[in-house]
Amino acid sequence: MLGVGRLNRSVLFVASVTKKHILQFHTPYLKWFKEQGYTVHVCAGNDFEPGEKAEIPYCDKYFEVPFSRSPLSMRNIHSYFEIKQIAKENSYDIIHCHTPIAAALARQAFSKAHKKGTVVLYTAHGFHFYKGAPKISKLYYMVEKHYAKKTDGLITINEEDYIAASKFGKRMKCRIFRIPGIGAQLDRIHNCTRTREEMRSEFGIPNDAFLVISNSEINQNKNNRASISAVAANKGTYLIICGIGDMLGECVKFAEELGAQDRVIFAGYRKDAKELLNMADAFMLPSFREGLSMAAIEGMAAGLPLIVSDNRSSREYARQGENAIICDASDTEGFIEAVRRLSTDPDLCRRLGENGRKTAEKYDLKNVLLQMESIYREFLPSENAE
Repeated sequence: MLGVGRLNRSVLFVASVTKKHILQFHTPYLKWFKEQGYTVHVCAGNDFEPGEKAEIPYCDKYFEVPFSRSPLSMRNIHSYFEIKQIAKENSYDIIHCHTPIAAALARQAFSKAHKKGTVVLYTAHGFHFYKGAPKISKLYYMVEKHYAKKTDGLITINEEDYIAASKFGKRMKCRIFRIPGIGAQLDRIHNCTRTREEMRSEFGIPNDAFLVISNSEINQNKNNRASISAVAANKGTYLIICGIGDMLGECVKFAEELGAQDRVIFAGYRKDAKELLNMADAFMLPSFREGLSMAAIEGMAAGLPLIVSDNRSSREYARQGENAIICDASDTEGFIEAVRRLSTDPDLCRRLGENGRKTAEKYDLKNVLLQMESIYREFLPSENAE
């Protein structure tokens, strides 16, 4: 339990990167802690663009610690000692860890503090071990199981992960929770002030063209090539990808090879990505793996039919023929056909979109924040929770 009667209450959020994780998902939770009177610190890698100011709302101190996504990277050894130094120089009531590597290193570094009463929470945004995962997933399973012993509360965001965590955590003191994602900011989608035509004109997209949008990082897992192939094969359709990543150059070249460079738009990182959903006709996310995609849920909130791959994330909210067209992640022809169907059948688009809008309400940030608040308060003494 948190130290009773402490005047200077403090919390540390830990994640692999700042811009694409802390800012994208956790700003509302930093704000919540500030409103409870906490000093808020963040420890994460700096993924801001060169020359871009690293600003984190509601954060009192930012520790820039680079992490590698590879569990075998030597970089993480250095990161561990940096976090250990943070643990030595600071006293926290609670640390909330995110992303597998950063979370494991933080829980190890704060082992002594945990024994002395610091509450350790970990949100699994999608375990790296899952059905059909590569062999290295066994390593992730062993790590997650081991560090559950050093965790007071493990928070999952989908059914498959909740079941897995319940199995390896049942003999430990770690409590297992499940929430519907980290919360989609539906107000920003519904309250967009720009018109469809105004937003399209920025990118030179014809008003009558069928536009597919994908708000995602551009990497191997997101399977962006399937989205590009699907649009390239359907003449007159457009694709806009809001995001950056290590496969950007390769995907740009791929679009050129397919002769679709004029219809596939790489918009980069967009702070207004949620608003841009309102200019599209369908949302596409053909990922191989997801925890629970807020981007897809935001697409539904904008009234867009989904074109998604079959994975543990989409199984939470996507229903074939009801609010989505679901394909196997490796079925490029299936994605091509999905774009063809939706681009030629306005009634199908409308029906799937209307059903999706209703589904998205469950994942509204307001609802999820209440659930997370309840979890936080379970670890806070009553006098600190007022």
